[in-house]
Amino acid sequence: MAKLPQNCPKNYKSMNWNIFKDENKLEKIKKRLKKLPWNVDVNIVIELLKPCISIKTKIPFEKISIGKSKFGGLPDLPTETIWPNLNGFPFAFIAQINLEEIKFDTENKLPKKGILYFFFSTNQTDYQYESFEKIHKVLYFDNKTNNLKTSEYPKKYNELAKFKECSVEFYEHYSLPSYQNYQIIENGFTDEDENLLFEANEIICEITTANQDIGHQSLGSANAVQGDVSCYWANQESSIQNEKIENKKLEFQKNEKDIILLLQIDMLDENPEFNKFGASGGIYFGIRKQDLENQNFEKTKFTIQNS
Repeated sequence: MAKLPQNCPKNYKSMNWNIFKDENKLEKIKKRLKKLPWNVDVNIVIELLKPCISIKTKIPFEKISIGKSKFGGLPDLPTETIWPNLNGFPFAFIAQINLEEIKFDTENKLPKKGILYFFFSTNQTDYQYESFEKIHKVLYFDNKTNNLKTSEYPKKYNELAKFKECSVEFYEHYSLPSYQNYQIIENGFTDEDENLLFEANEIICEITTANQDIGHQSLGSANAVQGDVSCYWANQESSIQNEKIENKKLEFQKNEKDIILLLQIDMLDENPEFNKFGASGGIYFGIRKQDLENQNFEKTKFTIQNS
């Protein structure tokens, strides 16, 4: 047992004796961000910080238990589940997330139980002729997780999409919007402020130990490769074609505010060998707030960005 410091107060047992404990991550991030030379009010920057979940992959030393969160490998699906496909070509399986393992959903946006499964198309012609709504699939099962079986690869499965099975761990993380996001525009960020966003992201990742490149992530603001992801999804959602520009802009902004980042995948991660597929950026799954609250994962959003 470690010795107590000399002259220790007699009431030390009732004191908050945590001199070796690190300060709160969020407070540490705020303190560092306030030191950057923002032109915009630094309090606006702090308000734009969003809690999110960083995800890291690890090569497992033993077989991952059925139903546990993982990237790559084969999904553990309820029996009789049909493998998602389009035009006869099976989608690539990329991740399953057991929601009971999530510890850092501080805003309680995700369901508390069940498993989410993420699939996307690796058929190049789909990206030329099909909408992005059709070339991905998110499955959710909340009451069948006791009847799971590890699936087998279906016929015609793309060999380059047989990713290596990896275990995952979840970490506390925080994010800021990317430079094209409506929040950056609405709050009058200058070009210098937008450049500082990259430095701010490095600071956040340093403190939370998240990947400083793209990284795997759930919730918060996406770490985009080719411009803001929510901006892209909002454009997909837009239904106004020939009305006034002002009306279209209002709908566009509403759509941006309404879509949540469900999962961001870093395709350069070498642990599951996502990089062998050929994508060099990120894959992003999103969902409208109302659909997430209703657990309606039939209406998810998707995009892929290459660096």
